[in-house]
Amino acid sequence: METSIIIRTKNEEKWISTVLEKLYRQTYNDFEIIVVDSGSIDRTLEIVSKYPVNLFQIKPEEFSYPYALNFGCRNAKAEKYFVFLSAHSLPISETWLQDGIDNFENETIAGVYCNVTALPDATIWEKLIFNNFWHKKEKIIVGSARMGVLGFTNAIIRRSLWEQRSLNEEYGKGGEDGEWAGYWMNKGYGIICDPRFAVYHSHGLGLIGLARQWYHWWDTATPGPYKKLNYRKK
Repeated sequence: METSIIIRTKNEEKWISTVLEKLYRQTYNDFEIIVVDSGSIDRTLEIVSKYPVNLFQIKPEEFSYPYALNFGCRNAKAEKYFVFLSAHSLPISETWLQDGIDNFENETIAGVYCNVTALPDATIWEKLIFNNFWHKKEKIIVGSARMGVLGFTNAIIRRSLWEQRSLNEEYGKGGEDGEWAGYWMNKGYGIICDPRFAVYHSHGLGLIGLARQWYHWWDTATPGPYKKLNYRKK
């Protein structure tokens, strides 16, 4: 098996079924899906149980963003790639996964991601900012580690590099994605932002909520050479 898709869940009943349906309709199908749940009390587990996924449960008090992903990686069977996907991130096409993986034909690429497009029920502010100002129109190789680079809302990384250096669990509230990207960029690897690998993803925030979220991302620093990105939800 070439790829493992790892999804963190907690009370994700609204979108998880749609996400899984979109994954199982992908043209590329050499993958398993691993769901790491940290205490859902809604219908998430009931919905997930209807699909051929590998479900793992961790205690809520054990949860952190990097720990949950490292847990999923340690239980994965993939030989080459780990795909990290939010439980409310909808792939934009049926070739989404193949389009992302194609970038790894270049052996110097450590990871692939793309900025998000707003979900259909997003606020007007999310649609304006995400779709018109944030979303990338052309594929680029990212020049430096900064906020949003290799965001694990939707990303692919090489298993071989994760085995050499797993996600930094000091970044418990978020920011493990940019820190990991920065580490490998400093080693000479590249990170690609590919619009074909975009997802629909948003949180229903108005302008004030978006401003608070962005402030929250920048508000807290943790040990290490990269600014902590303290995400509330990915």
